[in-house]
Amino acid sequence: MDEVLFRKLERLKEEVLYLETNRTKFLKNLKISVETKKITERSVYLCTEIALDIADMVIAIRGLPKPSTYSDSIYKLGDHKIIPKSFARKFVYIAGLRNFLAHDYQIDTSNDLMRFLKSGLSDIKRFINFIEKL
Repeated sequence: MDEVLFRKLERLKEEVLYLETNRTKFLKNLKISVETKKITERSVYLCTEIALDIADMVIAIRGLPKPSTYSDSIYKLGDHKIIPKSFARKFVYIAGLRNFLAHDYQIDTSNDLMRFLKSGLSDIKRFINFIEKL
């Protein structure tokens, strides 16, 4: 495996572990603590950003056509059987979540963060497993 890709995967695993370790506390305090919200938001953003970086790296390493959007990156992984196509269709939400968190639309992100803590982490872990099998 490419060394940079390996390091990205390891960094993503660290972030997932951090969120899993603190999930109960974050879920409990997310709507009442600005500090918890900011910490959670940053960590979830990092998960989305790193996952999309990994997708782009795999596409480049495989010599596939450059994706035009973050969503396209995930769909290409499915189209080229790097991850199951059905998982790609489900996981593409990660691109929208990344954009939502990155562009600060002045909208409360608490519900999206809670949803990610409850189910998104397992999606990220599945994504990691698919990429590690390459």
